[in-house]
Amino acid sequence: MLIFRWIGAVAIFACGVLLGTGLAAFERRRVAQAEGFLLLLRYIRLQIDCFSMPVARILSECDRDLLLACGVEHPPKDFKTLLGGTKLFLREDVCRLLEDFGACLGGSYREEQLRCCDYYLTRLCPYCDKLRAELQGRERMALFLPPALSVALILLLI
Repeated sequence: MLIFRWIGAVAIFACGVLLGTGLAAFERRRVAQAEGFLLLLRYIRLQIDCFSMPVARILSECDRDLLLACGVEHPPKDFKTLLGGTKLFLREDVCRLLEDFGACLGGSYREEQLRCCDYYLTRLCPYCDKLRAELQGRERMALFLPPALSVALILLLI
């Protein structure tokens, strides 16, 4: 009977450790995706400003690594399609912000598109900075809290 208790305790602790590492990976992925979208918006702004390229061409010629940082496998035809085919790890208000950016992009003159890019870049930069600043603490919490709770559960059950 004692062996089953030990096997159960090890299983509960292993689940806590796995959950903690999964949560830490999620936090890193969230920061990477937010920074990827920030870089993508800067890239789109640069292409519109320097070359007056249409959005479809910008996204089709975009660097694959930049799209992968956003969570996109294949180059989309427009920004709305990019968001629709991507699993977003960002907060809901930031997702809405990106959707609004996609709605105003590509349907107006060059100067209006540049203003749109600037506006959404200024809104997205503080979010990325905040995520980057909080990443280390959130990772520590994700790596510590689930295993600690699993140890507390083991102690309660023993």
